[in-house]
Amino acid sequence: MATVTAGIQVLPNGQDVDTYGVIPSIIGSVKESGLKYKVGPMETVVEGEIGEILFLIKNLQQDSIKLGASEVMTNIKLHYKPNGVTIDDKLTNV
Repeated sequence: MATVTAGIQVLPNGQDVDTYGVIPSIIGSVKESGLKYKVGPMETVVEGEIGEILFLIKNLQQDSIKLGASEVMTNIKLHYKPNGVTIDDKLTNV
């Protein structure tokens, strides 16, 4: 399968949830995934096979609940090309 890039924004929600504690943990999980990534101010971009990325997203949502969120909203943007697309490809013409 071709490499895809995904913009992921995880929004943990819940009464008394400390998002300043949850978000760093989420970024830690992205780092531990072994996938190439870039953290931005509004979302994190991850590069890999689509199955790996979807597995990561599922884990990020479950981790947010374990850390105290009562619900999690996740915004996902996927960029697919048959020959693959990488983070570096997306930054070539910037």
